[in-house]
Amino acid sequence: MPVLRALAPVLENYEVGPERRVIVVDAPEIVSLSEPGQFVNVLASENYESLLRKPFSIYHADRQSGKLSMLYQMKGATTAGMALKRPDEDFLDILGPLGGSVFKIDSRPNADHIVVGGGYGVPPLVFLIERMRSGGYFGDILAVVGARSKKLLDCVDELKSLGAHVICSTDDGSFGVKGRVTDALKDIIDADSSIYCCGPTPMMRAVGELALQIGASCQVSLEVSMACGVGVCMGCVVDLSDGKRVRACVEGPVFEFGKVRW
Repeated sequence: MPVLRALAPVLENYEVGPERRVIVVDAPEIVSLSEPGQFVNVLASENYESLLRKPFSIYHADRQSGKLSMLYQMKGATTAGMALKRPDEDFLDILGPLGGSVFKIDSRPNADHIVVGGGYGVPPLVFLIERMRSGGYFGDILAVVGARSKKLLDCVDELKSLGAHVICSTDDGSFGVKGRVTDALKDIIDADSSIYCCGPTPMMRAVGELALQIGASCQVSLEVSMACGVGVCMGCVVDLSDGKRVRACVEGPVFEFGKVRW
């Protein structure tokens, strides 16, 4: 699949929570190739601290409008530069779509589809559900979303608008189930469950181990350092259970949980 570079016009750039914003750009060629689980690399600052592009998961990729959205946290030179981008005036330098392995939607008729996300792992799962719906799947989807506290929960209303049944967990008990996503998940999965997971590595490992115990399918989108995003720098190498070493940005970022050496 080709990787494209775009100086994409900024259409929107708005706040959605504490130090969290969504930027929307016009990038129809990249959008036309994007699949759930892929990401883009952004260059948004000339600051010496930000010589390399930074990866961001794809939140929305609307093929009709050509709009591409990313949710980002205000942290570091790149995101500081992104926050300064003005709609209808500025452009965002993006490279994508990146990632050679994407979420594969379970085609089993009896599969129970469950998306599990924590923190900034939730937006790409919104993209996944959008594609499931646009692809003709209108059955039940369960979304389990976790965060440290209520104010840090992302995309809950949006997931509901897509017809997903949403269960939230918070570490401090300020909303939903008190505890981790596995505390909310453990009583609702079985061998027919097909889990699509994205978030912090410890969370994904815990979810995958729970799925493994029960015999459920589990795909994870790994969060590792990706300095170049195109397989050159070798900074995102992942060890697999069969002894192979692969690049998360090219051979990933989505893997079957059991194929990764944790």
